[in-house]
Amino acid sequence: MTRLITALLVALLPIAAMAENAGAEMRTVTGQIIIPERLSMPENAVVLIDVSDTEDNPVAATRRRTEGQQSPLDFDISVPEDTILVARVGVRGLEDVVWLSEPIGIEADAGDLDLGAIRALRIPMMGATTVLRCGTQIIELGFTPDEIRLRLNEQIIAMQPQPAASGAYYVAANNPSTSVHMKGDRAILRIDGAELSECEMIRAASNLGEGLWTITAIRQTPTLFPSRTELVFYPDGRISASVGCNRLIGSYRRHGGILTFGRIASTLMACPEALSAQERAFAEALREIDGYHIDPETGRLHLSASGETMLRARR
Repeated sequence: MTRLITALLVALLPIAAMAENAGAEMRTVTGQIIIPERLSMPENAVVLIDVSDTEDNPVAATRRRTEGQQSPLDFDISVPEDTILVARVGVRGLEDVVWLSEPIGIEADAGDLDLGAIRALRIPMMGATTVLRCGTQIIELGFTPDEIRLRLNEQIIAMQPQPAASGAYYVAANNPSTSVHMKGDRAILRIDGAELSECEMIRAASNLGEGLWTITAIRQTPTLFPSRTELVFYPDGRISASVGCNRLIGSYRRHGGILTFGRIASTLMACPEALSAQERAFAEALREIDGYHIDPETGRLHLSASGETMLRARR
């Protein structure tokens, strides 16, 4: 019964996304996900298909379990045809293991589109990512507590902060000719000394990090003492949370509508059994989450796994 409900929820996820685009003409985008690593993915791995708008806000998403299927993995998703979009495709493995493509630009056009074979590589925690648009090129930039990480041409380039007369300036640790200089929503990016066209930084308007979230439900169970619960997303990829007793800290990665969490540490206070059980349920839910949605009407946050809402929260 549980599997049936989950399957129905996964099937309904793209329908919900289409409902938000009611009235728009739709097109189908297809392709294949290629995992170049020679490995056997777990049976409970989840295919991640995510499409965002030019402000990097989620537009459409589908999730499905691989059921033991291996690379290559076919996918399809319905999206508005009159909107410039950014797609990301990948696979969620065990806990914080994620294979993800680089952002793929989709121009506004009528008719279905086949993206062909897309490579998805294992990526480290990159915190709250933003998109740099440098001419026609789309590049992802992630913020972590100690550095920023640039994802370009199947590489992750770690950059350290350096003094700057204005804005924020970062230089690659082992290659000073690779740097990014950010000034407001603009950035100058140099790769091996070659300067890309002036880049525009795109940050999601529905920002997870805007304030404190009060957790109202875990899976389908309302939280005990919701006024004592909280979840905070920091811009550098850290999270802080409490569901009534201990303090939990950890990390997260956000790529468009894809959201996953790293390992979570907790203080070790003695708590009433009911609150201890709630903390365990919360930590287990975080390990499964692969996406999020902020309701545009209510402002409520829904964190989901394979299409099923795992956590609900409000500001």
